[in-house]
Amino acid sequence: MDITLSHFYKLLNKFLFIFFLNCIASQAMAKNIHDCDLTWIADHPIKECTDLYEKKISSLTVTQKQYFEDEFKKILNHKVLWVVSEKLAYLFKDYPTSIVLFTKLQIDEKVDKANKDDTTKVSFGDPVSWVYGNYEFILQQYKILSHMLEKKGKLETEEKNMLSISKQRTQCLGDVLDDLSQNFEKSVDRKFIIDKCYQ
Repeated sequence: MDITLSHFYKLLNKFLFIFFLNCIASQAMAKNIHDCDLTWIADHPIKECTDLYEKKISSLTVTQKQYFEDEFKKILNHKVLWVVSEKLAYLFKDYPTSIVLFTKLQIDEKVDKANKDDTTKVSFGDPVSWVYGNYEFILQQYKILSHMLEKKGKLETEEKNMLSISKQRTQCLGDVLDDLSQNFEKSVDRKFIIDKCYQ
């Protein structure tokens, strides 16, 4: 009887230990998924997110991929640009491909260009301004896109073009934002960033 109880407790302990480890792993994965959700303006770990997106795509069936491709085409038919951008951001959660992210970023640029005469100032030193943080988020998305494409290795012509644009945006936005972050009193018009970086 004592041996049976002892054996039972050992098995229970093993089960609880494995269950505990699974809970930790699940929480870690959920944290990574949340950290890599580009519908949130947050600090996204570039390498980890790229790995996670790759795993997500490889886990999809052919049918699922076709469904998301069809959704992608439907979204692009919408007439309102900011709606297209928003829908693409949500599509990217389920279908994190470089073309979806690149298209979203290009749409964001079109929206920015259409409103470039807005006199909003971009400044690192303004604690209530969301504009600097927004451009920082755009920069981070371009860094993620560049990493996704570089990791792929052999690229098609369209992908090479995407990588070239992504690197140019990364360099330009990085330079402007670094300059602002080192000069608290300095500010620039949004138009300056758009004209300088969105060529």
